[in-house]
Amino acid sequence: MAGISALLLLPSQAVANNIGIVVNDQAVIIPPEDQQAMLLNGRTYVPLRVISENLGASIEWNNDTKRVLIQTLHGNITDIPERVGSSFKEVEIVVDGQVLNVHPDYGVPFVSSMGRTVVPLRAVGEALGCQVNWDKDTKMVDIKKQGWLIETPEPIKEEEIISEPVVQVPAPTPAPSKLLIDLAAYRTNIRLVDSRVINSQELLNMNESDFSTAQIEQFQSFYNQLAKYQHQIKLPGGSTINTADLTITGPSIATADQLRAWIAAETPRLRVKMEQLNRDFIPIPDLADLYIRIGNEYGIRGDLAFCQAAKETHFWQFTGDVQPYQNNYCGLWATGSPCTGAESHNGSDPTLVSFGPGVHGAIFATPEVGVEAHIQHLYAYANKDPLPNGKVLVDPRYTLVSRGSANTWQGLNARWAVPGLTYGQSIIQDYWMNALAQR
Repeated sequence: MAGISALLLLPSQAVANNIGIVVNDQAVIIPPEDQQAMLLNGRTYVPLRVISENLGASIEWNNDTKRVLIQTLHGNITDIPERVGSSFKEVEIVVDGQVLNVHPDYGVPFVSSMGRTVVPLRAVGEALGCQVNWDKDTKMVDIKKQGWLIETPEPIKEEEIISEPVVQVPAPTPAPSKLLIDLAAYRTNIRLVDSRVINSQELLNMNESDFSTAQIEQFQSFYNQLAKYQHQIKLPGGSTINTADLTITGPSIATADQLRAWIAAETPRLRVKMEQLNRDFIPIPDLADLYIRIGNEYGIRGDLAFCQAAKETHFWQFTGDVQPYQNNYCGLWATGSPCTGAESHNGSDPTLVSFGPGVHGAIFATPEVGVEAHIQHLYAYANKDPLPNGKVLVDPRYTLVSRGSANTWQGLNARWAVPGLTYGQSIIQDYWMNALAQR
């Protein structure tokens, strides 16, 4: 990665003391003038490029966002989440489109004084699916590639062909366990203990021996949480649809009258709940027509967006950081830290969108603008098309979305909501189905 400016100088306690690296029994030779493996605070750090290239992965460096983009043989780096912020002081690693959140116990990636990105060995090993062993006596790192990293063999040369070739039958792959099969059936995004995000359907190609005990325990916890939701739902008229297939785009099914009737039915319960919390009940704004109309203008299911707003605002009681006056019905820019008031509008209309110092989330000029910002954010997730003709950008985080990364409501899991294991399922089955039940 020649030309990378040093973001963080090599710590003085790091010692490059002749650590050897072996990949599938082949020694990795690092030129003497290049960055060597090193020890730092009892952890082994390795140069990312050397290791990744020896494991059959390719790397790109984005100097603007200080990101290392790794692509494995069966992955891609085309669908990468935006990195939020105006300046980036720490190196971030993205593997096949997923940000690698390195656990603090593993160490922290940094750029050495030689301008090379080095990472904790354990982090890169788990990120690339390898078995890694460290021999402290010989100071040797032994890395074994997993099957999915093995390169396709070169074609057999003509002179190597014999009259009766021997056919080698690969050993059968163990079938996935019932737990993995049950999880796969939900076709939902899940975040693993090493922070990678996969769709549970991928578990059909794996077995429990591929995972640590901690990961299997997490899988069981996932299943316990998902078990309350059905794989399929019945729509008005009797047709059945898989929850995982319900798209963000499409016409509304619930009417504005049904949405209003649902809110009216929930109101007595909400009044009691607010009284128990020693809070005043906030009159619920009538936004049903706005969500249906604006949703139709963008080709977004406005009835489901309305239900998402109900979930995000606790039925417009705003029990979180966002306040009612902000007209912010889906928590846009509510990241847990208050705004400074100097946030970038990212192309959104500053006459309709503002930020206040100490305020959590964006402030929208009117309820209609707040609804449209919500719909635009869903539009960004659902497709890669430009805004419909004549529309003004009012979502200040629109350009930060990885466009088209979630075309279903369950696709928002681990994207819109983190970890968000049941986020999409909840919108559909805990909220929307209750609205559809209204007559």
